[in-house]
Amino acid sequence: MEGTYRPTSARGSVAIALLLLMGLLAAISALHFLSAFDLADRAARSALRPGEATAFDDLTQTLGRLELAGLILTGIAWFVWLHRSVANARSLGVQTEATPGWSVGWWFIPFANLVKPYRILRSLFDGLVSGSGRIVGFWWGCYLIAGFISEFAALQRPETLAALRVYAGSFLLADTLRIVAAILGALMVWRIDEGTDDLAQTRATPSAVALGSPSEATPR
Repeated sequence: MEGTYRPTSARGSVAIALLLLMGLLAAISALHFLSAFDLADRAARSALRPGEATAFDDLTQTLGRLELAGLILTGIAWFVWLHRSVANARSLGVQTEATPGWSVGWWFIPFANLVKPYRILRSLFDGLVSGSGRIVGFWWGCYLIAGFISEFAALQRPETLAALRVYAGSFLLADTLRIVAAILGALMVWRIDEGTDDLAQTRATPSAVALGSPSEATPR
């Protein structure tokens, strides 16, 4: 065992709240890009109102800024929670894929960050939560695919109506996957925290029983 167990409920609650906030922003963004199809249809019929296309572009940029700010805050909360969770797991005797420091560090190593974060979370989940750990795989798959699609969409230049539909459809799909990833991520944090607390209580109970009361400790 390594280190000392310290509850992660506060860190977990912040991470969950921010993950769900990111899911809400992704839902708003998805609705925004869904409206682009109607925009393109009306543009094809020359039925756009003056300034409507500019307003769409402005809102796209605003949502992008909000999502970037949310991503930074959520990332900080996520890494703080993950570091403490891995430290707690190891203090309770659970074998994890990496140390607390490297559980954060692997996210910044190119190529390795496509696999190692998943393996770290999977080892944490399997060591602390009973039942199937497939939720970790689903979460990681949604997270990665959404990122790849967003990178593809960001390279597009919607200079024609057909290109606008591809651009909007790509971001719509990425946002939908982000919504799923946010919900699964929040559920994963909650279950890991719950499993950690349960294991900590289980490990503490035998010690308390062994000590007993003064009367029980007195030889008869």
